[in-house]
Amino acid sequence: RKYVGEEDMPIIIPPESEMKSLSLDAITCIYHRYVTSLQTQCASMDRVGEIQRKGWYICADPTYVPRKPCTTFLSNNIFPENMFSEDLKLRYGCDIYKTPLWLKTSLKSWKNETNIPINDVIDILTLSINGISNLPLIDHIVNEKSTSQVRQLLLELHFNPGQMSIEDYAQILLRLKKLHRYGFRIVWFDRIFQCATPKFNKCYAVYFVQESFKDKTKNLEVVNLPSVEEIKGIKSTKSSDLYFKYLQTTQIFCQNIFRMGQIVDGGWDVCHDHMVKYTQPCIVYSFGVSGDLTFDDEVSETYHCDVFSFDPTTVFPTHQHGPNVWFYRIGIGNKHEKFRAGYVAPLQELREMHNHTSSPIAILKIDVEGAEWPSLPNMIETRQLEDVAQLYLEFHGQGDKENELVVLKMLYDAGFRIFWFHPNPNCLYDKKIRTRSRCMEVYFINTSLKKKV
Repeated sequence: RKYVGEEDMPIIIPPESEMKSLSLDAITCIYHRYVTSLQTQCASMDRVGEIQRKGWYICADPTYVPRKPCTTFLSNNIFPENMFSEDLKLRYGCDIYKTPLWLKTSLKSWKNETNIPINDVIDILTLSINGISNLPLIDHIVNEKSTSQVRQLLLELHFNPGQMSIEDYAQILLRLKKLHRYGFRIVWFDRIFQCATPKFNKCYAVYFVQESFKDKTKNLEVVNLPSVEEIKGIKSTKSSDLYFKYLQTTQIFCQNIFRMGQIVDGGWDVCHDHMVKYTQPCIVYSFGVSGDLTFDDEVSETYHCDVFSFDPTTVFPTHQHGPNVWFYRIGIGNKHEKFRAGYVAPLQELREMHNHTSSPIAILKIDVEGAEWPSLPNMIETRQLEDVAQLYLEFHGQGDKENELVVLKMLYDAGFRIFWFHPNPNCLYDKKIRTRSRCMEVYFINTSLKKKV
């Protein structure tokens, strides 16, 4: 708690002398918390390049979006950026330069070499830090006072937790503190699945905007869904575009996002800001576990929740899985019917079965391979979501079916606002459209939360 901050510094980086007196576990936690906490909001994070690996997010909010003529410097040496640069040029009209940075080169020297006026803005700079020996690159950029000329910094950090010392973490945190001091604020992060370890990631993509470039005359991006009647008249291509644009635009700001369970598929992200304010007894319903209850276990331990886990497809039967985790071979549906080894039932019936009709639900997590589409309207119509504080869904679809946008509209009208999203990189939308996923994890806060009586 000592290093929990507020506003644009939700995690405080202590002075160097204090860092070196911390335990390895403590300083490790500060680093991983710092790079996964948001310092300011960008509502529209646009994936450019592919979602699987060879791409980056761009803050496309009117407040920070690259301005034409757009200039991009590519200084990342971890993965090829050809697909990213082609997509960026096509969609944002950027002039793109490959500008590898070493201690003997600088942004200023690259401006001279590319005939860009020394005071011109670099709209996007990609950079990778692959080990402690690369950290002086950040010092170099800061010392030559180039940070004030970079609108967005897309930074990959590669550090293996199993090989890090207290001194190593202190050196990384000092550089991150320096970036903050010179105006860079974190707006997004990506846990790169290829770098996952059981507890922490070896690498993160961390996205910064330069605060001094914020256009205060502009508002955050807003994507409005039309009425249900208007949705029925939208052609499938436009419907799909609107579907993905909507799901990838955050509508409410959550700064502290905690990963519960596995870093890869099976784990889920929790808005910690709202969980620490939650005053009701904590009940979690988790639909779709597929044999992996690591999310259920960790959310129970972290927030002292009673967790009720459901899945009719597992090989194991109904049982008490942990001290406060119960598993049932039952699934979610819009009616009671047999399904594989178990059955599915509406949420109202399941809450009645557990005597939870008047008990609010802190988190409702649903990953049910397409069954979300018929189940959600039933939940809304029977008023079962009114007292659900956070709703986590993996949507399976392409947005080209009328009912998919209709369900999103129903959720919006019921008060649910998106605070986070994550495209599943193993579920590509199309071989040609590699910036989209048919499996979208989307996280909602209920802004119309009601207590049942």
